Amino acid sequence: MSDKLERAPLLPASGARAPQVCVAGNLTIDIILRSVSALPEWGQEVVGSNRSEVVAGQAGYLAFCASRLGLATSVVCPVGDDPSGERIRSELRQSGVDDPEVETISGAASPLTLAVVRPDGERAFISDFGCLDRFDVEFLTRHLPATRGLDAVALVGTLNLPRFDHAGAVELLGRARPSGALTLLDTGWDPGGWQPSTVAAVRALLAEVDLFIPNLDEAAALTGTAQPLEALRDLGAACAGTVVIKGGAEGSWALDSDGQLLHVPAQPVRVDNAVGAGDTYNAGFLAGYLPGRELPRAMAYATATAALYVSRHEERFPTLREVEAHLPSAHRDPNPAPTAG
Repeated sequence: MSDKLERAPLLPASGARAPQVCVAGNLTIDIILRSVSALPEWGQEVVGSNRSEVVAGQAGYLAFCASRLGLATSVVCPVGDDPSGERIRSELRQSGVDDPEVETISGAASPLTLAVVRPDGERAFISDFGCLDRFDVEFLTRHLPATRGLDAVALVGTLNLPRFDHAGAVELLGRARPSGALTLLDTGWDPGGWQPSTVAAVRALLAEVDLFIPNLDEAAALTGTAQPLEALRDLGAACAGTVVIKGGAEGSWALDSDGQLLHVPAQPVRVDNAVGAGDTYNAGFLAGYLPGRELPRAMAYATATAALYVSRHEERFPTLREVEAHLPSAHRDPNPAPTAG
């Protein structure tokens, strides 16, 4: 495992420029309905409250958060030629995210997800993928900027892209890594039920992945075990780089350079809702990892970022300064880089 950690491309801690990150994956409109204690049976109805409608998707949450943390962020994704597509592109630009590779698909609808949130913050999703059926490996190849000069390519939400071929992406990520770009993968949950062919394709793609960050349920689906240490060892044997497993309120786990289990507890917060929590964790991890910081510190950045995000109802994405202030003292930067906000 130590060899894999050393191979991951890192930036010098003193680098003057902002790390360049390209996020490729699903952009959606999320309608979030909170305080739903249980899902209804067919023919029945339950009551929720405090609804909101936001630009989202795994790519959206990650990109918004990464930009807020000071990473120079761009996005690759299709949107529909409807008001939702216009809104997605507008909010990306307003948040400082570059959108030239967000393609508007004529005659297509933008993706929509209904997120139902329990009082404790746990969530469930119902999605209409809309124009995401246009996002295949050819689309990604056509729109992905030249990877030379990029510090990271984050491929996320791939199991919500109906025509995306994980096996076909192996060669593409294989070309990105020698250019110096860190490759990150977070497939999300498989609405198709984790068929053996899907599991095999995802595991094969890990051979060209520097950083794989599933949640514990996804890791269990890929390995057959819900024990973090066993899942890490299994996925680590397939992955070219580092595997981090997210466990929500249980924290996150990775293997350190000696192959020992590293556990970073979640920060105790009152959860508004957890929709997008894993994606903001990914953004915080990149912000902590790309400048050359050690794995435990990067996980601490990710944990603080996600904790701040899930505890807020408005202005949810934290700045790097806010994240630094919420780190355990051992991980605080004595000279943090200037950041907006």
